[in-house]
Amino acid sequence: MYNLLRFIKINHFFLLFVLIEGFSISLLINNNHYQSNKIVKASVQYKGYINNYISIYSDYFSLKKINNQLASENAKLNSLLYKQSFIIDSLNLNINKFNYLSAKIINNSINKRNNFFTLNKGRIHGVKEGMGVITQKGTIGIVHSVSQNYSVGLSLLHTKSSISVKLKKNNHNGILKWNGFDYRSASIENFPNHIPISLGDTVTTNSHSTIFPEDINIGKVSYIERNKEGGFYITTISLFEDFNKLNYVYIIYSNEESEQLQLEKKITMDE
Repeated sequence: MYNLLRFIKINHFFLLFVLIEGFSISLLINNNHYQSNKIVKASVQYKGYINNYISIYSDYFSLKKINNQLASENAKLNSLLYKQSFIIDSLNLNINKFNYLSAKIINNSINKRNNFFTLNKGRIHGVKEGMGVITQKGTIGIVHSVSQNYSVGLSLLHTKSSISVKLKKNNHNGILKWNGFDYRSASIENFPNHIPISLGDTVTTNSHSTIFPEDINIGKVSYIERNKEGGFYITTISLFEDFNKLNYVYIIYSNEESEQLQLEKKITMDE
């Protein structure tokens, strides 16, 4: 204890400098979007290596549980492939609009206002910025930054996250956002007051997005309040996916995204 106090006394100017410098850098990153993005992109590769080694050691102690999860998912995927093949053969339609790439989350945060996650797949695996990330239970987020071997995703638990959704029972559309507090829930503020909505109703992705397929489950309605002034319900959604237990995910992308966006851009320019 005496040596520690003596060390602090001798080096207190240097320690104070480091503390102030760290606080200044933190303020710069948190209050400047450009610098924040640069720092995130620059640290993706280095953080990825560290998190990957940590993940390898932690996986060793949970191999049995992971094997059970993989076996369960393989069974479900085989079932889906069989159904898809049946539909294609019967109707002679090409419905395989989206591609899926499996990945593992090697770092994840849930207790911040703006949360990110790190994946063990990067540019050499075909990952690009803007791709969606899902699990069998729901949407997780969107790829934000990519290095050669790793990628960082902007989590659904981010104040700037915005996902197009709908009520499954009647197809009424809304925008899902995170309120920045509870990692188990999110909010929808633009369901009109006149639509039928009940506690327990399922919320899914809609067809307006080029990032996610339609009808990916997200959560169920857990709270409804009629906002008479704005003309919309204030709705809270309990998320199906537990973001504190994320492990294996799917990176997803559309084969037809560029074609659709190019056509829509042309229409916007003609207006």
